[in-house]
Amino acid sequence: MSYAHITNYSDPEAWLKKINFYEELLKAMAIEAEVKSVHCINYSGVLFKNNVEYHFLRIKKFQMLFPWRVNRLVKSLNPDAVIVHGFHFPFKTLLLRWQLGSNVKIAIQHHAEQPLRHYKKTLQKLVDKCVSAYFFTSRNQARPWLEEMQIMNPKKIIAVMEVPSVFYPVDRVQARIKTKVENSKTYLWVGRLETNKDPITLAKAFKIFAQSNSAVHLYLIFQSFELIEEISEIIAGNEARITLIGKIDHDDLLYWYNSVDFIVSTSHYEGSGVAVCEGMSCGCIPILTNIPSFEMMTNRGECGLLFKPGDVDGLINALQNSLKLSLEDERKKVLNQYNENLSASAIASRMVGAFASEAVKS
Repeated sequence: MSYAHITNYSDPEAWLKKINFYEELLKAMAIEAEVKSVHCINYSGVLFKNNVEYHFLRIKKFQMLFPWRVNRLVKSLNPDAVIVHGFHFPFKTLLLRWQLGSNVKIAIQHHAEQPLRHYKKTLQKLVDKCVSAYFFTSRNQARPWLEEMQIMNPKKIIAVMEVPSVFYPVDRVQARIKTKVENSKTYLWVGRLETNKDPITLAKAFKIFAQSNSAVHLYLIFQSFELIEEISEIIAGNEARITLIGKIDHDDLLYWYNSVDFIVSTSHYEGSGVAVCEGMSCGCIPILTNIPSFEMMTNRGECGLLFKPGDVDGLINALQNSLKLSLEDERKKVLNQYNENLSASAIASRMVGAFASEAVKS
């Protein structure tokens, strides 16, 4: 369930298409458990899809301050366990615990939030006393929460990928017909042109890398333009090796991920890394910063290459090492890692198994 109040969606099918990665996860969970999902959009009703029971509740904004109706709906579904999406709602989660009683297990799934501040910090410490488990992409990602004592027991922390990809491998020749990607070694970066994603480090490193490697090409797909002027200035004169694609429809990413060899991320922080997960599901070899979520996603660099965030020389070195890899062997390792640890079935088994475990108590 989520306490997010979404007013610009009144069609439940359209909303599920928007969050299709969660729909994919719930479909996999429904193989192992009875699954019901609660959403607050501009629609009230029930939708059955892929063995999942979706409950939608239209509710006014002021009613979300004290979400009695939402919690009553959850209670009426008679759950054994509830997953609350996000740490941003400690007061509402406390109300949920009070309304559900003590026998229902509650877990909170981390969605990139940093430890809470001000009054929410105090509320989270109260929530911690009545929550059974926390789902983080990496156990190391929970360290700041432990240090702030907003989570007291590290045994409550369960490492599991946030969401799966909805993409899959397709024929490369057909994909490249759509994307017009060429060259023998191709690299893709997907993200916002903002400081945390750090496209500046990417552009500086790839510009130097491409000067001594003529058969490489980098494509950047981005949905925001904060640093576009700085990026354009850095890559000026290198358009033959670096192409700014800009915005594309999300569905078209399927063809881009299947057109390139490598997925690159220069992020300093990620809750998980959806674009990287999507790339890996199509066999893209990851070249990533060694942040906690990416360490988990690559099994500490067992597949792909890692480098320090903001380190231009480190990225150049990783790019040079990428030329030495056997693409076929690395793709097999990447797809195996995705299927075993990052796919919908892998995430579902981990979550359902956590609730079945004695380690997760109500």
